[in-house]
Amino acid sequence: MIDGIEQQRRENIKARYEQHILPKFQNYIEKNKAEFKSICEQYVTSERKASLGKIFDYLEKTDFYTAPSSTMFHLNCPGGLCKHSINVFKTAKALNDKLLAEDIESKESIVAQKFSDETIAVAALFHDLCKIGMYYPEEKFTKDGKNWIKYLGWGIDDQLPMGHAEKSLYRLSCLIRLTTDEILAIRWHMGMFDMGEKGSSLRTSFYQALDQSALVILLQCADNYASRCLEQTYDLTTFTL
Repeated sequence: MIDGIEQQRRENIKARYEQHILPKFQNYIEKNKAEFKSICEQYVTSERKASLGKIFDYLEKTDFYTAPSSTMFHLNCPGGLCKHSINVFKTAKALNDKLLAEDIESKESIVAQKFSDETIAVAALFHDLCKIGMYYPEEKFTKDGKNWIKYLGWGIDDQLPMGHAEKSLYRLSCLIRLTTDEILAIRWHMGMFDMGEKGSSLRTSFYQALDQSALVILLQCADNYASRCLEQTYDLTTFTL
């Protein structure tokens, strides 16, 4: 819990952020939001389509469309989280439709069939719901010659510290029914960063999940490709407050 003085300090910084920084990204945010919702409506086509309204209502009440994807690395800018989710979906779909499908067709793959577009969409678009409400605009300082300047940074305030992917699953499962493949892929999308120490039950579960569903490694690859090959890191010192 934070005290009243700290709360007021954060609110003052947020007000300056919303006045000076957020408007510069408004078109970017709106474009990503429209694309995200369009992808959801295009590819979630089973009876689960009825759950999209509940998901959209939930996301509107959060900072999903305006939050950064990270504090210091890939898409650490307003709107980065939504854009990252779109990038992971597009990469995962390309892996599924081209690489995996072609290997199945040529009998090169030990996987029996590729995943449905809907499963790819659900796993990829919602894998990082854990980051909702986690990052807040923070005042940072750096020296420009002899003078100190204030710029936008990001603080972390995890109000539900139950684990990265676990939190995504918790939030998503309250909104839509998930398949086993989707659950395993989202749970282990962090790969080795989340697998636990050697000999731990977590590590055993991670390897079992890899054996059980190819979607686990597919989502891991898509997440890493998007963050490492598609998404820039912003120099936050240029975002002066």
